[in-house]
Amino acid sequence: MSCCGQKRAQLQRQQAQPVQPRVSTGADKHTEPPRPPRLFEYLGSGSLVLRGAVSGSTYRFSHPGDCVEVAYEDTFALLAEQIVRPKN
Repeated sequence: MSCCGQKRAQLQRQQAQPVQPRVSTGADKHTEPPRPPRLFEYLGSGSLVLRGAVSGSTYRFSHPGDCVEVAYEDTFALLAEQIVRPKN
């Protein structure tokens, strides 16, 4: 009995060839552009140190009216603080 169309031999040749891994160039990934930091103003008295909920960054307000740039990913946590407010 013969092999129809040499399918078995073709399959063996394909399995013997190594598969080249696909290298990602980054162009095929959907990435958002980085979001700009937001400026927050301190309304309390004395000084204040807050830690970013997402980034873990430390934000130091040294005096009343002090303004600090806050990473975009931490802005929502700082909005919950009553003694700091976003500055336009």
